[in-house]
Order: sequence, then structure tokens, then C-alpha cells
Amino acid sequence: MGCLICNYADFDQISLGSKLLDASDFHDLNPLSRGFDYVLATCKNCGHSAIQTDNPCLLPTRKHDFIKYGEPTEHYSKITSIIRELDLNFSDVSIHTFSYKDFQLANFLASELKISDVSLNDHANCSDDWIPTDTSTEYLTNPLPLEKFFRNINSSLKSHQIILITRFLDHVASYSLIQKMLNLISPTRHLIFDLNDYDRLFKNKTLEFIWNERRNFFRRSALEQIFQNNNLNYSIFSYESLMVSPTLTGVISSRLTRSKKSAETDSTEDSTANLVEKLISLRKLWRNRLGENHKLGIIGSSHKGVSLAQFVLDNHVAYSLHDDKEALRGKIPPVAPPLGFHPVSGFDFSEYTHIAITTTLVIAAKISPKLRASGYEGEILDFDCRKLD
Repeated sequence: MGCLICNYADFDQISLGSKLLDASDFHDLNPLSRGFDYVLATCKNCGHSAIQTDNPCLLPTRKHDFIKYGEPTEHYSKITSIIRELDLNFSDVSIHTFSYKDFQLANFLASELKISDVSLNDHANCSDDWIPTDTSTEYLTNPLPLEKFFRNINSSLKSHQIILITRFLDHVASYSLIQKMLNLISPTRHLIFDLNDYDRLFKNKTLEFIWNERRNFFRRSALEQIFQNNNLNYSIFSYESLMVSPTLTGVISSRLTRSKKSAETDSTEDSTANLVEKLISLRKLWRNRLGENHKLGIIGSSHKGVSLAQFVLDNHVAYSLHDDKEALRGKIPPVAPPLGFHPVSGFDFSEYTHIAITTTLVIAAKISPKLRASGYEGEILDFDCRKLD
């Protein structure tokens, strides 16, 4: 398997774990899917980092419908301003969503631009829909969810289509699927994408974005290289807040001038960001922090909490996962915590020597004082083993 960007076949690698379930595979009794082996790999030629696995899924998304994650919204006005620059007749435009994560943006654009034709569809759906099967001839051309997405766009009677693919680029495991999505773009079709801003995350010295359902950690330069190789015009900007991870958002359209390709470029890239070396260092930090007699409570059972348990902590660590999300009540997490799965509210953490809060900084800032007020005296840390108070 060669690098997605340069096709070079030599990597720095480190195992994330063997027989891991999808991070969102919270199940009722028995696991609903088998585990797979995952490796974090950084290309020795171009530096692109990705997760390599024997999991055949072409587009890992959430495992179950009851698991849903929020998306940033504060940058919608900037996206709208770029779309306005395309000089379209918005009464003759349709909007098409790829996943439920696009719905808020689709409705915002429809309201701001007075677009009445909006197709809200979750074509991404759950991850099993993207596993190729030998019994389905449809997979010989496109995975069925992608085929339905294309049909929906092709059925539009409007002169122009705005296509939203929130978080597609983070999760896609096949360059062929990236190419198929980019091939949609034409003089009448305009694509809006976003993904984590990994340049900023590398600079922030965090690894909380690594999880086994996210397959590519695109630097901005690598993404632009793909667009340029396809002779595409685009405008990209970065967005950051305490509520969400740094986000890289862009519009691809032939109506954008080439001068907009470098819009708001900044030098945030950490050229030394070898994620394999950083993961080794993070594992050492946690190993030095937690001894045989320590107990760790992980608050936040989204992908960050699960990933901390799955591929950062040593096997000897006694830990438990905690979350108050109603959708997770009674569910079994995709890990084997020796201390079980529990809520946060009303739980007695007095026997725990350490607590890791793997939520956003805003939520963590609310949880820490409550823990201290309850009398908790142990260390409170974040995903990257840094003290939070």
C-alpha cells in the first residue's frame, strides 16, 4: 500500500492496537462487528499521516445511528460569503447533503441565500454500508450510498448544484472515492468541504484527533496538491474556537478565480510533526504517570475517550469510561475497561488517583470545578496527559 499523496511505500509505523472495534461501536450485549488491526503510518517521503488497517471499510463513519457528534457552526457566514461570490441565481440552485453533519449548513445556506430546493439526505449513513461485498455488482462501480448520492444530484432540475461533504476527507479510506467526489465538480456544480485543520492540531501538540474511524490527517499543502492535480479552483480558510477542533473549510468551484487559491494562508504547519514519534512520547507520558496501583477515570466517551483507552494506555492500567449522554445509557463501549462503564453525575471518584477529561475545553472547564467541589484531590488531565487545573 503506497502513500495516498505521493504513492511512496516506506513509512514510519506504530501499532494502534489489534482487534479493535470501531470507536463508535457502543453495543447492547455482544459486539456487532469484528475487530481489526490498526497502524498509524507517516510517509517517509512527503510526511502524510494516515491509519492503515485490514478493515475493508471504504468510508468509516459512526457505527450506529444513536451515536452523533456535533459540528462547528460559527464559520457558516464565511462560507456563505464565498458562495455569494460565485454570482449564482440562487432561485435556480439546489443543495445536496452527503451526511447528517451537513444538515445545519444546508439549512443555513438555504435561509441566507433564499434557496428553496434542499435535499437533506444522510448518504454516508453507518459504516457497514461502505464495506465492499462480492455479492453486490453495484460495488463494482460505486458503493451503493455513493451511487444514491450521485443519483440525487443528477436528478436536480436546477441549473446549479451546491454539494456538501462535511468530514468526508477525514474519513475516506480510498483515493478512488476522493477522485469520484472531485469528478462531480463542473461549471455548474460547486463543492463545500471541511475537515480538521491538522496543521494547527500538529502545532498545538495534541494527538486527541487520532482514532480508528478517521483514516487521513491531511495537511493543507497535501490537500491543495490534490486539488491542483485535478486543475480545480478553490478557496480555503481556517476556523478555530474553544467549542470544536480547528477546522479547515473550503469551496471548490470553477467560478472562483485562481487568485483565491491562497486565501488566508498562514504558516501554522509544523514540519517536524511525525505522528508516530509523538504517539510514542504520549504513551511514555501516560506510562510514567500511571503505576500499578493507580486508577484512571476517563470522562467523555466520544472518540477521544475511547481512543485514549484503545491505543494510548498500557494494558495494565485500571480505568473506566464515564459519560452522561442519554444515547449511551445501557450501552457497552468498544473497549474492555476493567472498571466498567459509568455515568459522570453522582459517581464517586474518591478512589481514583487520576481523571482524564477528554471533552472540549469549554466542557472540561465546567467539570473540573465540580470534581474539586466534590472533594476529589487527584490529578485532572487532558488526553495529552497535561494538567487541566
